[in-house]
Amino acid sequence: MRRRQALAGTAIAAASWALASGPERALAAGADRAPIRLGQSAPVSGPLARQGLAFRDAARAVLEDANAQGGVAGRRLELVTMDDENSPERTAVNVKLLASEHRVSLLFGFVGAGAHRAGPRGAREEGLPYVAAMSGSQELRSGVFPWVFNVRAGHVDEIRFIARHTRLIGIERLSLLTEYNSQGWELRDALMAAAESQGRQVASISSVDHDGGAVSSVLAGRPEAVLVGADYVASARFVDAVRRGGFTGLFYTLSTVGGDALMERLGPLATGVSVTQVMPFPWSSASLVGRRFQAFCQHHALQPSFPAMEAYVATGLLVDALRGARGFAPAQIAEALAVQPPRDLGGFLAAFTPGESDRRTPAQVDLTVFSRDGKFLQ
Repeated sequence: MRRRQALAGTAIAAASWALASGPERALAAGADRAPIRLGQSAPVSGPLARQGLAFRDAARAVLEDANAQGGVAGRRLELVTMDDENSPERTAVNVKLLASEHRVSLLFGFVGAGAHRAGPRGAREEGLPYVAAMSGSQELRSGVFPWVFNVRAGHVDEIRFIARHTRLIGIERLSLLTEYNSQGWELRDALMAAAESQGRQVASISSVDHDGGAVSSVLAGRPEAVLVGADYVASARFVDAVRRGGFTGLFYTLSTVGGDALMERLGPLATGVSVTQVMPFPWSSASLVGRRFQAFCQHHALQPSFPAMEAYVATGLLVDALRGARGFAPAQIAEALAVQPPRDLGGFLAAFTPGESDRRTPAQVDLTVFSRDGKFLQ
């Protein structure tokens, strides 16, 4: 509470300062026209390139629109994207290059494996805000890392949603497939806690390797549905193997797993897979945010997608926060993000959230199903 009051007081003081010394501030802005650079590490080649490119291109388009309106304090906004090929090791190197060579003011929109661990660790080392990663990692929401600001709901929120949904439709025996790492343990603990709160147990929990193991272990629990939480290669191999093993139940997966790479690898087996989503449905005109996003995509010749929608939401929030910042040093940007109020985008309430205890909006999770003709359906 004291921290929020202090930040709010700083924001009020900053606003008062801006009003009191507007001409001086304008002169200072005019003297310094260097662009404000956002640094991104994402897969823009390889199997996950479609997600990385969709986020990058939509983010650049939002910045293009902002620059056409004068940028921020007369300064252009630039997104510097470096390819990490979905490798955390490459992500770590990219962070150092973005900080030292490109002189970015913040790290933004990391996608893929590096978004979970290498990104926030690098941001901490370089003293940069880490903003709007496409990651549901609970570690990013735990307060362990300073200056981390999330937009999307986390994996724990998605798992709770799946647990409620399966219970609602009468599924009692739900199994989990994960990788044997910290991310997998996080999913395991979240599902066990959600099931316990409902008075039921998880049917079986197993980790999977890249050779398609764990099929017999999962089937031993006699599940009616399986939550697949491994990476897209292991998940696809598991789904294929467990179907050949006679499983006829349902599959669920998370927003960060069930993207194009998984669906393309599954082929016909992708039909009927349910995927949680944490952003507005990109192809719907039922909400104002959907209509605005579709007009935005048409104007910039972009294909609507969930990663593009996430970039549209997050980049718009960031531009708003920067316009209210006292300055553009990393600490000043972090301060502006920390006090920015939630924004109603027209059917979707969005905000930057430093951590679970500072959440400013309710978790917004929905469920989609992959159709026979290769599309997500609500």
